[in-house]
Amino acid sequence: MSSARASGTRLLAAVVLSACIGVIGGGLGAWGVYTHFGPVERVITQTKTGGGGISVGDIATAVKPSLVTVSTQPVTPAAVATGAASGLSQGFAVSGDGLIVTSARSVRGASRLRVATADGRAFDATIAASDVRAGIVVLRAAGATGLTSLRIAAQDPRIGDLAVVAYRAPLGTLTARSGVVAAVGIDASDGKVDLADLVAVDSSAAPDAEGAPLVDGTGAVIGVVTTVSSAPGVVASSGRDAAALIGGVQRGSPLAAASFGATGVIVDASSAAALGVPPGALIRSVVPGGPASGVLAPGDVVTAINGTAVTASTGFQPNDFGLVVGDRTTLRVTGSDGVPRTVTLIVAAG
Repeated sequence: MSSARASGTRLLAAVVLSACIGVIGGGLGAWGVYTHFGPVERVITQTKTGGGGISVGDIATAVKPSLVTVSTQPVTPAAVATGAASGLSQGFAVSGDGLIVTSARSVRGASRLRVATADGRAFDATIAASDVRAGIVVLRAAGATGLTSLRIAAQDPRIGDLAVVAYRAPLGTLTARSGVVAAVGIDASDGKVDLADLVAVDSSAAPDAEGAPLVDGTGAVIGVVTTVSSAPGVVASSGRDAAALIGGVQRGSPLAAASFGATGVIVDASSAAALGVPPGALIRSVVPGGPASGVLAPGDVVTAINGTAVTASTGFQPNDFGLVVGDRTTLRVTGSDGVPRTVTLIVAAG
């Protein structure tokens, strides 16, 4: 069999398998097929207001002024020139006065923090707020003014939406990756921390894009790129979680990372029907001694939090529902035996 025919057969099999699993498992099945078969190249077009096409390059160029390089340890020019530099990652401005968003993984073990802007300025920085579970930190660049900020998208991305990663290579070259949103609301590990509420993009990998913005076709941020070794393409923390963290800093009361002490995966209506459970967050694990210990168990489905239904658009983290450490909350739960119940727990630090 020729290589072209074999490739086509493999892709057809992946598509058929994806369709079958989609009937059975919805978003969970799509994520499984994506992680197994990897990204598929697509030609993506977007229509400009007033007619004409907008390219990925247009989007990346519009985002470029807001991009920053984050240095987490001293770096020499020689190390950069020879490709041996470490401690450099991506970030982006979200306010004119120096708030910078990047991934939590990128600043792990930092010995110093310094950010360099697209217009050639550099500032020392400190961590203003962090949410390790979401995989996001907000930095404050000391003395920064007049930064070009990106806006966070008002709505969560949907499967099939255009997604673009724009970032600068170590020597400043603007680089972009594009694809479509393959999955939302997933959990995965970055190797050391279990992350929640992630967005996966069907795109070629971007190994130098840690901390870069994932944006939609309008240039609004829908995620913060982070590294998940089990994913073949691009994975990002939720833009919604970033917005919550930024909002806390701007109000002068940054949200502490909060947790229910449980991990869950969102089950949509289709998947729920196939599994014989109600839609909601299917509990995967419970932290011993945490808030949910003795209250929730693997196999339970949390259908509502304080009366709000749990869906892919709401997520399953306390901050998604405006809850902070110390809040008492009520959860509507259906057990693995199919019996619904109401439980209460107190949100703890994550």
